Amino acid sequence: MVINKHGSFYMRSGWGTKIIQAVDADEAIFSPQNEQTAVDDMGLGRVMIKALRYWSDALGLTEEGKSQGGSIVKKKTHLFELIDKYDRYFQRQGTLLLMHRNLATNKDNATAWYWAFNELTKNSFSKEEFVEDFFSYLAVNGMHIKKSAVDKEFNCFRNTYISSGKKTDKYSIMDEDTYPFLGPLHILKINDEKKVEKVPLTKAAIPLNILVYCIAMDNADESKNQKQISIDKLMEERLQVGKYFDLKYSKLIEMLMEAANRGLLSISNNFGDRFIEFFDMDYHGLIDTYFVDGDQ
Repeated sequence: MVINKHGSFYMRSGWGTKIIQAVDADEAIFSPQNEQTAVDDMGLGRVMIKALRYWSDALGLTEEGKSQGGSIVKKKTHLFELIDKYDRYFQRQGTLLLMHRNLATNKDNATAWYWAFNELTKNSFSKEEFVEDFFSYLAVNGMHIKKSAVDKEFNCFRNTYISSGKKTDKYSIMDEDTYPFLGPLHILKINDEKKVEKVPLTKAAIPLNILVYCIAMDNADESKNQKQISIDKLMEERLQVGKYFDLKYSKLIEMLMEAANRGLLSISNNFGDRFIEFFDMDYHGLIDTYFVDGDQ
């Protein structure tokens, strides 16, 4: 588990494109010996460059390793390649949903995001409540740090989704590098009590191929071996779509029924409990279909 590896710099709207362009130009761009080149090419300060190095991996765009010469290199993931080719400005809903999922399921390197969407049961929370509960969670799991560090982590978590200014519309803000990277998802908001509140995603907000892909990847053994899985599990267990997309049961059922009609899976009842069953198909390829064929 880690916190503050991003140096308190939250992921901003234009930074995904900066990562794509920088790694395209040089996979060793985040290596310390290339620091000045990165500053010049990306137009960001040294500390922000280090933040992008963190975000690149945390979002599942790259995997960090070392070259034979000892330089830090960023290996492009398949998702990186798809975004680079089809959505390098991160404008599509499915792209941002995948970025959110990769944070919310990344317990090791995006611990606050994992905790907030999988462990935290409160639907709304103040900064003080978040800090106190997350601090306790870290302590129970053997991570002893100052509460001030957790305070900074809340700020970064919040600002990834919610603009700190009065203007919350991306197109009303002149500098895209101040707008939250995941703001367009509207999965968090500030409510009338000035608390952060989770907002359940609607059926219209989740392309079907993205939903089924996420379910299949979250349950890799079942999807690979054509097994069944309880819909209750999808709703209630950690690291499942019901948690990190904050879905309503009725909306999930609607989407699963549409997926069944499309031949992506089947739905069955067993003594009153509902299950989905995976077919013998390439579920990983659903993201390729999404990017190539459009928002399905």
